[in-house]
Amino acid sequence: MRRRRRSWVKEYDWLVEVAQELAVGLDLDGVARRTLALSLQAVEAELGSLILMNEGGRPVMVLLLHEGRFHRGSLDRAQQVLAEGLGGWVLRNHQAARLDDAEKDPRWLRLSEPDVTADAGSVLCVPLISPRRAMGVLTCVHSQPGYFDDTDLRALQFIANQATVALENAWLFAAEEQRRHLADTLRDIARALTATLDLDEVLPLILESLSQVVPYDSASIFLLEGQQLMIRAWRGFEHPEAVQNLTLPVEGNHIMARVVARREPMVCADVQKEEGWQNIPGVPLIHGWVGAPLVARGKVVGVLTVDSLQPDAYSEEDARTVAAFADHAAIAIANAQLLRQTRRQLEEVAFLHRTGQALAASLEMEDVLRSLLDSVRDHFRLEAASVALVDEQTHELVFRVATGGAADRVVGVRLKPGQGIAGWVAQSGLPIVVPSVERDPRWYPGVDQQTGFRTETVVAVPIRLGGEVLGVVEAINPGEGTLDEGGMKLLLNVAALAASAIQNARQFNRARDAEERYSSLFENSADPILITDAQGRITDVNRRFSQMLGYDREEIRLQEAFALTAQPQRLRDWLNRVLQGQDILGNLEMTTRDGRTLPFEVRATLVFHNTSPYVQWVFHDITERLRLEQVREDLTHMIVHDLRNPLSSIMSSLELIRARLRDPTIDIPLDQLFAVAQRSGDRLFGLIDSILDVARLESGKAELIYQTIDVRDMVVEAVEQLRPVAVGREIRLSSHVPPGLPLIEGDRNLLLRTLTNLLDNALKFTPSEGEVRVTVDRPSADVLQFAVSDTGPGIPPGYQERIFDRFARLPNEKTRGTGIGLAFCKLAVEAHGGRIWVESRPGEGATFKFTIPLHPPR
Repeated sequence: MRRRRRSWVKEYDWLVEVAQELAVGLDLDGVARRTLALSLQAVEAELGSLILMNEGGRPVMVLLLHEGRFHRGSLDRAQQVLAEGLGGWVLRNHQAARLDDAEKDPRWLRLSEPDVTADAGSVLCVPLISPRRAMGVLTCVHSQPGYFDDTDLRALQFIANQATVALENAWLFAAEEQRRHLADTLRDIARALTATLDLDEVLPLILESLSQVVPYDSASIFLLEGQQLMIRAWRGFEHPEAVQNLTLPVEGNHIMARVVARREPMVCADVQKEEGWQNIPGVPLIHGWVGAPLVARGKVVGVLTVDSLQPDAYSEEDARTVAAFADHAAIAIANAQLLRQTRRQLEEVAFLHRTGQALAASLEMEDVLRSLLDSVRDHFRLEAASVALVDEQTHELVFRVATGGAADRVVGVRLKPGQGIAGWVAQSGLPIVVPSVERDPRWYPGVDQQTGFRTETVVAVPIRLGGEVLGVVEAINPGEGTLDEGGMKLLLNVAALAASAIQNARQFNRARDAEERYSSLFENSADPILITDAQGRITDVNRRFSQMLGYDREEIRLQEAFALTAQPQRLRDWLNRVLQGQDILGNLEMTTRDGRTLPFEVRATLVFHNTSPYVQWVFHDITERLRLEQVREDLTHMIVHDLRNPLSSIMSSLELIRARLRDPTIDIPLDQLFAVAQRSGDRLFGLIDSILDVARLESGKAELIYQTIDVRDMVVEAVEQLRPVAVGREIRLSSHVPPGLPLIEGDRNLLLRTLTNLLDNALKFTPSEGEVRVTVDRPSADVLQFAVSDTGPGIPPGYQERIFDRFARLPNEKTRGTGIGLAFCKLAVEAHGGRIWVESRPGEGATFKFTIPLHPPR
């Protein structure tokens, strides 16, 4: 049903009221808001929108009114509406439009924002056109199709006409205010720019102040250096690293070169259409652009650029504004450059003075080179730097010190004569600047490939002394502007200072080489070395002496050496003999810090230092030698006793058998004699087999014969073998193997001998009426544990590990053995992937335990 129209549409009073309300105030935003409010009230619309444009036809304001709330719209969407939608149609045709069903009209493009949701049924759209230009589009929307009629359209046209006048007045007032503000801003900016003479502060301040004059997405300052425009300041770039090294040639026909050549500002509606324009990877595409020359004292010093991401963003008026700003900026830049040049000259003089002092402060070659490197790196703001010296023997160039990326891998690198840029400088004696190393055929990329460092620019100068090149200073990726023509001269002066210091350090090093070689031999000797004065006071010890005896070097310095030995009188006698010119070679026991005694073979010689006599004592640890001698003694003892005894039994048995055969009257049972000889032979074979098995197991050459083993049967067999011994000694021998134990895999012969060895040892050390017991249990799913316990005297804690060594015996041991039984047990168990140990307290017996995996590794 068609709504009832209000009669005030025809009333003169309402028309006057609208005109008066729109004429109130000159604030552009306020006029726009009142226009929308009156429009929605007049036609009873649900949604209203107002698009305002600048002189170039670009939207500069998008305002929406919905449900009593104002919203800002998208300029990009508004541009699309003006180009393709109903708003563009009414502007091009200078004609208002009414759509009864907007969704069916191809010209309709929704302008709503995400937070403004309204259906479009009926639409009114009228242009805002002043005598000078088109100013925008006013649109009213209702969700009901056919809601508006021609009366509504005439009412909206009347409001649009009145709003055009009000908006034009507000626009002119804003422009005048802007011009006054620009003049004031330029005066303030000029004062601010002249308040500082630091170029690093001036350049960012210029760009920051520029944003008060002309809106931009990004802006840059290029300074003229030689025939290149180099970017020195930028603002508004999301990824500044993409532009920080931007350089453009002054010559050519590109737009920046034309600004410099013409000395006039230039405005470009869309630089993407400009011939020769190059986009920067990683930077959004620039469209609107203004460039103004920076001219000071009649000379172009650079270019100021203003960028926009939108086409047609800037007008000629904007270009004139940027040019006026650039005039003030150029004066500030020129003043800052003059101050920087003066300061640089003073800094160079001071730098040379400091460097000369640093180089003369030491005769150590590394200190000299490090001082040179630090001075060069800090002054020229290098990413990396190195100093290489010519090897006097091979004439190769050797990098001695380096700093920056992967410096530790650079030090020590050698270049053949003429190899690489540094090698070329060393061979030719000429300095060189390589802006891009990848384009230079002399570039040697090996170091970069090894380290991952990226070299871009290299400056290298020779270190010359007379006609000889001593080395090369290499500066890598210097800071911008630090190694220009003046910087190169400064670096050459530094290299000249370094040449004298390096030559002095070389001569000093040659004189000190002999002393350093002795110090190196002394400190790095594998044997402990002690130096005493003529009174026996310690003056120095080497590192090995401190390690072996546990004394800190400073702790025992100036103490008497006699306090460190268990044989002080012998040491005094040797000291007197050495001072008389004799060389000493003998054995001496030294006492460690924790009270242990270590045996040494000592060689003492007389040495002189600054005409004062000293004694050098060289100690050679003979602990292992004495241990081997003890092993040899034990082996000899075993051969003499343990092998001789069964041989003696065999020989005795054979003599008795021979006598019995010669004289049948002798009543000697031959069977018993053969049995004795047989047992002695078996014992001898067993002993020899044990020695051979231990040797094979230790060397890893033993081949285990794996088979499935019933643990109960093996334990019973071992017990039955030793039962006669237990009965003869009146010792209780028992075993316990729980039912249900799994079968294991292993070498049954080795494991059986392990059990019999442990049982034999237990029976030897258990007194009469004692007890020996064998048990087996399963501590985990894949392991069996065997235990042989006795009620003997036990094993002292200090020997519970040593008894598994070959030929090891307990002190004061009354029962003699071969000393290889437990060693065999340990090796046999470990060959199966198990381990063996003893648990014992003196006087409480001992329990030997070992574990065997169910499936040992083969």
